[in-house]
Parts: sequence; C-alpha cells; structure tokens
Amino acid sequence: RGSSSSTIPSLPRHAQSSNPEDSRNDPNSNTNGDDDGIPLPSKIVDTVITNPPFGTKNNEGIDVQFLRTAIRLARRAVYSFHKTSTRPYLIKLLRDTWGLNMEVVAQMKFDIPNMYKFHKQKSVDVEVDLIRVFWDDKNS
Repeated sequence: RGSSSSTIPSLPRHAQSSNPEDSRNDPNSNTNGDDDGIPLPSKIVDTVITNPPFGTKNNEGIDVQFLRTAIRLARRAVYSFHKTSTRPYLIKLLRDTWGLNMEVVAQMKFDIPNMYKFHKQKSVDVEVDLIRVFWDDKNS
C-alpha cells in the first residue's frame, strides 16, 4: 500500500460535527485522515460511480465507508447505490452533517440471489436508490 500526502476535500465548517459519533464517518474528520486504503490522491477524478456492499450483517456501515472514500476521490460528483431503507440516514449524514448535496436519481429493485450461508431464501428483491452526491465548486 502506497503512502499519500493528499487531503480530504474541504467541506464547510458548519458541515463538521462536534459529535464524536458523527465524526467517525465525516470526510473532514482528522480522526479518519485519508487512510482509507486507497493509494490515490484526493480529487483525482471528476466522478466516482460505486456499488458498495449494503452494510448488513457483519459489515454494518461499510456502505458509508465506500461513500466517504468516493467523496474524497471525486472533484464533482459521486453516484452510489444504497438500500432505499437507508435514505433518511444518508440524507441526514450527507446534507446535515457533511454539508453536501444529495438527490435520488433512480429507484430500482436488485434481485439478490442466495449467496451466503445466512441467506434463507432463494432470492430477495431489495429496493435500492441510485444517489448523486455533489457539492458547490467553492467546497471542492
């Protein structure tokens, strides 16, 4: 893994939470730095498209970690798939805590086949949002 001297995109100060629980996922948090395991500098691409794991069972919150890294890497926008049931949480996190803009650009169903031992059904339709996260040029 390479080292990087890049920094996370600056967000408005009001987007930074003083609540330690909020800061663990804050892309501006000094506790996270940019040590996300991706050896690329911040703002390296215009747009990031990601389909993160949904963050259930043993990997709760991993979808937000993917989103945080995508925001660090993008100059303009991030498109990301998330379970529709997490929309209220993502709106609060992205808009209220991180000070970013977010919109749902598509709603769909993903057919998730039985792939893991803990899956009980042959397949399950999961309602999913494709969200667009973006920010003003002054914040990038």
